[in-house]
Amino acid sequence: MDGRILLDLPPTTIPELHRLGADFSRIDYIFISHLHADHMFGLPFLLLEYCIRLCRENPIVIIGPSGLEQITYHLCDLAWPDMRKKGFEPRVPLAFVEIPHQGEYQAGDLKFTAMSMDHFDLDAFGYRFTYKGRTIGYTGDTGECSPLRQLLDKVDVAIVELTHPCESNDPGHMDRPAFVKLAKWLTEQGSTILATHMSETPQPIPGVEICQDGKTYWI
Repeated sequence: MDGRILLDLPPTTIPELHRLGADFSRIDYIFISHLHADHMFGLPFLLLEYCIRLCRENPIVIIGPSGLEQITYHLCDLAWPDMRKKGFEPRVPLAFVEIPHQGEYQAGDLKFTAMSMDHFDLDAFGYRFTYKGRTIGYTGDTGECSPLRQLLDKVDVAIVELTHPCESNDPGHMDRPAFVKLAKWLTEQGSTILATHMSETPQPIPGVEICQDGKTYWI
């Protein structure tokens, strides 16, 4: 979202942002849906950018489940064990907003809703917020669950995971039948639908944009 908001931060994010010529100094908010590696292990590499190349005075706000701050610094210490001991730390203030349970929150000037998603036994959240007049709903990883429709009700843009391109018994992720049913409801309410987090490229789904790595989507 114009470079200010990141929705999860997998380890491949930083080289991809470099490839796209992104301005790292624009990143103000990072939403972490849950504490799995493919959604947050890019944090040490982003902070390394602020150790080596970048410096700023305004904070980056990192939002996610309880324990996020401790895990972030632990990841950095695992990646570069001697850096902090020698005073080599990111030259950027960090502000953490940890989510103990679903509800309404505020991070800086951004108000948002966190909704509990169904992703195995983890604390996993979907997020809903309004930015530049558009209401965005992001599911993170989740199986089919009742809070999904509350999260995505009347959103302008729905960013929904579609891990399985066919029917699956995986309770922690969406499969095609569940996604198609949800997409039909979203289409009827006029939402733009983006499918993400796919194990392979699915067959087209009416009214759904199947996201591709490195592509820009104007929402």
